[in-house]
This record gives sequence, structure tokens and C-alpha cells, in this order.
Amino acid sequence: MQAIGSTLAERQFYRRNEGKNALSSIEEGEIPQVVDELIDNKMYRNKFKALIRRGHLQDLLDLVEVAHTKEKPSRWFASVTAKKCWERTLDFLAKMREVQRVVQEVRKRITVPAKSVGAVFKAAWRHRQGAVRFAVTAAETGKTHPFGLFCTLALKNQTSATLG
Repeated sequence: MQAIGSTLAERQFYRRNEGKNALSSIEEGEIPQVVDELIDNKMYRNKFKALIRRGHLQDLLDLVEVAHTKEKPSRWFASVTAKKCWERTLDFLAKMREVQRVVQEVRKRITVPAKSVGAVFKAAWRHRQGAVRFAVTAAETGKTHPFGLFCTLALKNQTSATLG
């Protein structure tokens, strides 16, 4: 008789969803609020839930950050998360993460004014790892103004553009 009682108690336990852990909402494909705000057509929520289940939650959150810098964030977000260009979007995110890593490396080597970080990003997009070499050269050569020398090397000198 006690076995039947414990079985009924277990059924009630699972019916009340008390057995779920804190990560179950993400495991089920729950869409974070910041992503949901950028979805204009709510009929596409299942697509985003599927992307989250496949492990692209961080990719979507990174795209949300970039979308907020655009003139029409929800339109841009919809176009880059379209099924036909998702692979290109993943390539873009990989390049963006590499550029962010290069910018951090440059900022370790030379002092960059807060309002001039955009110039470092521009140099990193243009030269990738070459921007780090320019920062090393600027740190070793330009004792008084290394950031100015970095900008001259990376942004004004078109002949030294590196590929890749």
C-alpha cells in the first residue's frame, strides 16, 4: 500500500514541475527577453527556440548587442538570422570575436584614449593580427605618443594592408 502512495506522490511531483532545475528553461529553448524584443513576427519564435537548442544562444545574444547599434535593430536582426544567411552570420561572428580579441591585445600594449577605441576597431578589422604588430612597433618606437604612431601605421599607411 505504501508503494502505491509513493508512486502517486511521484506523479504529483512531476505534474507540478517541481523536478525541473534552473537550467531547464534554456534546455527547452526558452527565448531570452532581449532576443524576443527584436523578433517582429512572433510566428518565428520556434526558429529561435531551435537555434537555442542547437547551442547558438551566445551567438544570438552577441547579435542582439550588434543590433542595438543599427538604425533599425529588429530589421537587421531578422535579416542576419534568416535561414538562408545563417552560415554567413556565423562567419561574421567568428571574425567579430577575433577582432575583439585583437583590440584587447592592442589595448594591453598601448594606452588608447576612451573616445578613440573606434580607431583601434577599424585598424583591427582592416589588418587583423597586423594591428598587434603595429601596436608593438608603436610601443617600442613612439615613446611620447605611441597611440598616434599606431594610428599613423595602421590607418594612414594603405600600402601595409595585410590579407586575412
